[in-house]
Amino acid sequence: MGERSINIRLNRALGQNFLKSAKISRRIVESASLDPSLTIVEIGVGSGSLTSILLELGYTVIGFEIDTRFVEGNKRLEGEKFTLRYEDFLKADLSSLPETAAYVANIPYYITSPIIERIMFEGPDFVKAVLMVQKEYADRLIATPRTKEYGILTVNVNTFARVSELFQVSRKEFIPQPEVDSMVIELSLLDEPPIDRERRDAYRGFVRQCFSQRRKKLKNNLKGLVDSPESLLKASEIGLDARAEELDVEDFVRLFRNIYPNVV
Repeated sequence: MGERSINIRLNRALGQNFLKSAKISRRIVESASLDPSLTIVEIGVGSGSLTSILLELGYTVIGFEIDTRFVEGNKRLEGEKFTLRYEDFLKADLSSLPETAAYVANIPYYITSPIIERIMFEGPDFVKAVLMVQKEYADRLIATPRTKEYGILTVNVNTFARVSELFQVSRKEFIPQPEVDSMVIELSLLDEPPIDRERRDAYRGFVRQCFSQRRKKLKNNLKGLVDSPESLLKASEIGLDARAEELDVEDFVRLFRNIYPNVV
């Protein structure tokens, strides 16, 4: 989203916060070091300021925007290198997106998790995703075990991708000004994740079960999955009194493999 003069009353229900300056939008693109031959999928085109920079730099862009009030203003961007789909990204058919695409988005805070989960686990493979998210949300993605930020999302994303924080953006850079700062992050799929991507749904369900009662010991949360949680934990070299929040990604992967050795 961007810095152009906006004659539309921004919709707080849609989480619309536009950047004041084109400098931030340009920095997002430049910091990602994206190959000019890539197709960029932009989620939340808004007034088209970030789109304009992407097109200026020669990228092919597929944009998603749920607010049809921007139709008229974005007609100036129409052309062979830009396709704009006025539909909800969370409900859209993503099967037609190229696997050589990269994502760029200033994500509305209130649907950050669903969008990242859609990108990571429901859409086709991608080169990288460069996303502006709430700073506290970025902290969850890079959190370490035994911290309050560490949880299901941390484990699932870091099992399949490398997460990097690129730069922080002050809340003062937005209209209207949100209550928190933002962080531009980069997600890059691992070439050889410890769990095959074909098994990602089973793995996600397993991690969710492990965290189902966060304060309980892991052996209690595993009772619905295995007959003898204690034996499983011993075989996986994990303490009997351990809680899910204390395990790192390698621990979850080892447990999953021991429970579901033949899941495809």
